[in-house]
Amino acid sequence: MKISSYAVKNYQFTLVIFLMAIAVGVSTLFNMPRSEDPILDAPQFPVVIIYPGASPADIEELIVDPIEKKVYGLEDIKRIQTEIKDGVAVIQVEYKYESNVNDKYQELVREINGMRDELPADILSIDVQKVSPSGVNILQIGLISENSPRTTLKKYAENLQEKLETVSDLKEVKIHGLSDEVVRIELNWEKLSRMNIPLQAVLGSIQSEIANIPGGTVEAGAKAFNVKTSGNYKDMEEIGQTLVYSDGSKTISLNDVADVNYTFDESKHITRLNGHRCVFVSAALKEGSNISKVQKAISRFWKNIKKRSLLIWIWYLHLIRQIMSTEGWAIWEKIF
Repeated sequence: MKISSYAVKNYQFTLVIFLMAIAVGVSTLFNMPRSEDPILDAPQFPVVIIYPGASPADIEELIVDPIEKKVYGLEDIKRIQTEIKDGVAVIQVEYKYESNVNDKYQELVREINGMRDELPADILSIDVQKVSPSGVNILQIGLISENSPRTTLKKYAENLQEKLETVSDLKEVKIHGLSDEVVRIELNWEKLSRMNIPLQAVLGSIQSEIANIPGGTVEAGAKAFNVKTSGNYKDMEEIGQTLVYSDGSKTISLNDVADVNYTFDESKHITRLNGHRCVFVSAALKEGSNISKVQKAISRFWKNIKKRSLLIWIWYLHLIRQIMSTEGWAIWEKIF
């Protein structure tokens, strides 16, 4: 019996199969992974070495040559390319394509870590990285303000970061342009001198308060209880009340000889958008995710931000939306 004759005589069955094929195709179209960059598991690993103050010749002799010699001895090495500049070297290690990416990455990390004793001790860092298109940011939002304090920018940036982290298909949601918040203790040298309090006594008191020391166990009959100690401060007020010196008749707290306040660590990066002071919040797409679905999830809370009356001195601005490359959406969107 010919297939065509069977399909005509049993048209009900043919219609069901046809509708099922359409349903499967439509479902696949809307649910298949979709992103701008294809997912590639290439066994390529850049090794970034930072050695401040060293010349390219010194880096080549002391660091690059020993590492290349070691790496060339590994199996399945295809090629090694190295670029050296003042204070930094990047060694591109490429394995044969059929190699297992995770196994080769672990092997390379293990071999380089095993060489640390043979390399200069004052190397700032050696970082073995993976090459993955999924690490590219699909979304970057700028919070622009010329006069808002950094604490306000940090508050709104962290709020936006938390909302983006609720989107399950996003990863590596990071804030750029803000240094870490720290507690700064400014000692009053005149008071320390007048009270005859040595500097080491103040430093020792603070270090002992933040130290976590095992408390051991206490046995009571047939039972044993673990004693837990915690040296973590809860707030700035507790830091100020730290006992730094005692001569038997009076006690001196940190507040008596120093000013304790919150501040930000030294800035290592300056972020600007069209010359304006800003903070960036970026996110990348997880492998196997559909960028169209992610955009819809982001739009839900993005509309809520629009509805709320934001502080008039902060602008929210979309910078990168990779969805535009896959579906032709617009780049720029301002929210006041």
